[in-house]
This record gives sequence, C-alpha cells and structure tokens, in this order.
Amino acid sequence: MSKPTIATLLAESMSDEINLDLADITAIFEYATSRLSAIWTELESTQHTLPIKTHQIIGQYLNWEGESFTLPWMSFCAGLSISPPLSQNLRFFVGVLSMKQVGLVTNFEEIYNALMTLPVALAGPWQKGCLTRTYWTPWWMNTANIVADDNFLHTYPNCVQVQQIIAEHFKQLSEGKVLITPATSTIPMCMLVAEQLSNIHAKVLHEGQLIMKMLEDKVVEAKMVAATMLWMDTALGQDIVKAIAATKKLTKYLKREVAQ
Repeated sequence: MSKPTIATLLAESMSDEINLDLADITAIFEYATSRLSAIWTELESTQHTLPIKTHQIIGQYLNWEGESFTLPWMSFCAGLSISPPLSQNLRFFVGVLSMKQVGLVTNFEEIYNALMTLPVALAGPWQKGCLTRTYWTPWWMNTANIVADDNFLHTYPNCVQVQQIIAEHFKQLSEGKVLITPATSTIPMCMLVAEQLSNIHAKVLHEGQLIMKMLEDKVVEAKMVAATMLWMDTALGQDIVKAIAATKKLTKYLKREVAQ
C-alpha cells in the first residue's frame, strides 16, 4: 500500500467503514507514543553492541514508523484544525522526522542517533505512553539481525487497519490506564511527590541540554562567519565576535544552572 496522505485519510475517514472522532485521534497518538517507547527501550539496551551500518537500517524503520502512525495523522489534524495531543518524546520524534523531510537531516542514521538522545529514565505515562506486551509488526525486536525489507518499508496501514490495530492495543491495557479525555491520559494520583518532581527535573534537564547544545553549535557557526567577515575587513565581523562572547557567557550561565 502506498504512503498515506491527507487526501486518502480524509476519504477513508468519511467512508462507511470508519468514523473518527477526537477520542479516536487521541488513541492514534497514544498508540504512536507507546510504540515509540517500546522501540526506544529495546534500542537503548542494544545501542552499544550494534554496528554502525545497522544504525542506518534502523533509521529507515524509524522513518517508516513516523510515516505510518504519526506524520500523516498530524497532517490530518492540521487539515481539520485539530490540536493533536503529543507526548514530549513523540513531539521530539516528529521534529526529527520533519527535519529529514525538509533535508536538514540528510541520512537515516541521524534519525537513529537523535532518538538515542532521549532521557534514559522516561518520566511517566504522559511522556512515554502505556506499554503493552505485544505490538503489531514489532520490527525493533532482534535488531542484531535486522535487514532493510523494501517491501515492508514501502507498505503502510490504511485508516481502517490503523483503527483495528489500535483497538487490539487497548484491549491489553488495564482499566487504570485508559484515556479519560481526548487529550489527557490517566496518571495515578497516588504517585509520590518526590517521583513527580524527579520526572519534572528529568524533563527540564533534557531540554536544558538540548538548548546548550544548540547554543554551542551556533557559536561554532558564528566563529566561521566572523573569520570570513574579519578576513574581508568588515565591521560586521566585529559585531559577530561580540555576539559570540555574549553567547559563550550565556552558555556558561545555563550550564551552572543545570548543574545546581
């Protein structure tokens, strides 16, 4: 089956076979989040034993994952002015896939590498989804022997199949882990305050590290531009040098704040 598009999803969703509402849309993204968490958990346990060439293949499957359960449904929601409920990890994953589509990420290995930067201790259901025992086509199992299956990588579930897959997924969840609103999942209120604070700290720390990495990368880029401008003896080169110094000070300040 060809890659799903907004047009095909809209046509299928309005057919007699399927009727999507906001709760269904939420279920789709909850399922995508759950799959991503299961994938990440398996890959994190094997990342130090897999050869580099395998990273490229896994990146292809990760791209397929996004094109099957996330990106077309994001476009579907945008077409209907629906704000999809995305977990922290799924939002990060969508950002990486979007950069691949516009050429900012140039190869599939970068998708794998980006996914492996997610925090080791996932925070909770609101971030990682509810894991189940089995998944539809769990390609991430036995990654040591994974090969690029072109037939699989160019076959995508349609709207009806996705709803059937998700229905089977939710049958495996206990009553305490069901969605209670189209944009909210149940989190036990008895969770210890210390654990809640630890979850929040892990999230803030990860975001802070990403910001610092971005600033450090920009400093390198700015140094290259400044060198060119100074070689041309322009006043703009001096301005860039001052901006580099200010950015370095900001980076050092952020690192101190994160360390505290």
